[in-house]
Amino acid sequence: MISVDPPGDEMTNILSRLPVEDLMQFRSVCKSWCNLIIDLYFVNKHMNQHSSYKESSFLIGKDLILDVAEIKECCTLYSDETFAEHKKLEFPLWESTKSFEVLGCCNGVLFLLYPLSPRSCCKMYFWNPATKIVKNLINSPVQLPDFRVQVVFGFGWVPRLDEYKVVRILYTEKMNLTAPPKLPPVVEIYSLKTDSWTKIEVELSYFITSHMAKAFLDGSAYWVARNVINETEYDDFIVSFNMADHVFEEIKLPKSCLDDGALTGSLAVFRDSLYLFVHGPESLDWWHVWMMQEDCSRKIWFHQFKVDCSFKICWPLGFMKNGEVIFESIEGDLSLYDPRNEQFQDLRFQGNPDMIELFAYKESLVLLDLGTKSWPKEFHDDGNEELDIQT
Repeated sequence: MISVDPPGDEMTNILSRLPVEDLMQFRSVCKSWCNLIIDLYFVNKHMNQHSSYKESSFLIGKDLILDVAEIKECCTLYSDETFAEHKKLEFPLWESTKSFEVLGCCNGVLFLLYPLSPRSCCKMYFWNPATKIVKNLINSPVQLPDFRVQVVFGFGWVPRLDEYKVVRILYTEKMNLTAPPKLPPVVEIYSLKTDSWTKIEVELSYFITSHMAKAFLDGSAYWVARNVINETEYDDFIVSFNMADHVFEEIKLPKSCLDDGALTGSLAVFRDSLYLFVHGPESLDWWHVWMMQEDCSRKIWFHQFKVDCSFKICWPLGFMKNGEVIFESIEGDLSLYDPRNEQFQDLRFQGNPDMIELFAYKESLVLLDLGTKSWPKEFHDDGNEELDIQT
């Protein structure tokens, strides 16, 4: 196999295998190491080196820090194998009177809103906790009204373009799941490469019912949507948005879902495949788990397993590294389901169940190339960094 590395690049290979924490310190060793570590080529190489499923990875969720003087909002890393708490991460811009919401996580970068109110002042950020880099997304030309509207987000990395993008879908009317939208929503795309927003001319005749895409795969975001035919007839389905081609696609549900057209379920990504959790036609006491595959541009669903939840009302939150599924009960308790032995195990979760929203997370150097040959000295309210230039 021919190496794609530049000639004589043994040091690059060695450094690319080190943890992010070590590399952040090694930037002060010399100017050439600093230039190398913040280079986009090295950032991508390091991410590829650590992308194996065998590498240490975590689940990340919003949580609280109980301090003597105040209660702080933060994010918490949980082991992807045992769900034991690993580390708490404080958002650098957080203030005691404001709150943030995590809307996505990709390649070690979190996409979040802060502050959440007032709505017209809500800003969007990229945050890499490992490097402490915060990127304030430029304001969109489309401003949110002060009254409550339905806003849908999707965030992820588009492999074909090697680019991070955000899609924002703004419904300018109150969502009514018994009638179709009177006005088509505004759809716009943010590109990190150009640091700009682009409005997409498309008319959607349905409501996307979830406010964020928990599933992002191969450059496409996935949500649950509803097409209202009339007051008594409607059809639920999956909708995807290809962020490279700016194309929406409607995906039919498996045929054995509930016959009334309603979808009570959620989406997740596990080992580069899209999974659907949905109640089957026999009872709400069972969760059926389906995996989607493409065959000659067709989307085909394959049934994987089903989960008996008749003893408690629960909701799937996502997969662990080894294929177990985390469920949350109506009381806020977390359980781990192993499809191999069809057994539930209670998790000793110490966090706030009202705030739990899990995303797959693995440390990376992504966003580090946005800086200069330096590291953050302090953060300003606009999210931009003040850099302590090193020579």
